[in-house]
Amino acid sequence: MKPLRPYLYHAYYSWIIDNDNTPYLLVNTDYPDVDVPTEFIRDGKIILNIAPRSIGQYIVTDEAIRFNARFRGMLRDVYIPLGALEAIYAQETGDGIMFQDEPYYSEQAYHERNVISHEETAKSKVVKKKATHLKLVK
Repeated sequence: MKPLRPYLYHAYYSWIIDNDNTPYLLVNTDYPDVDVPTEFIRDGKIILNIAPRSIGQYIVTDEAIRFNARFRGMLRDVYIPLGALEAIYAQETGDGIMFQDEPYYSEQAYHERNVISHEETAKSKVVKKKATHLKLVK
């Protein structure tokens, strides 16, 4: 079965926004490939405001969340694999959800998916040269 986390994330994010609250993410920064400003990490975690007014170029897939935001006035790109999400909640009320562990998001499964993905990308980049029918005339 597909993992549950993307569905829960979308539902809670929409619910928080629809109630005019500010969605916050609790992220495990020790998870592979997390790219967040390291100066704001505390005890292997970071809390991020993901309100539409606070971020730009927001893209969510079943594998990751990416956006850019200003940290101390500097624009930074942020990349969060969904496996790194620990919670999404409304800043104003604290209502939200802590995500349960899912085998799909174990570090080993994440690594295996990325290795396969990189191999498929490398194979697709291999292009065979076609023999030309043109001749060099001097």
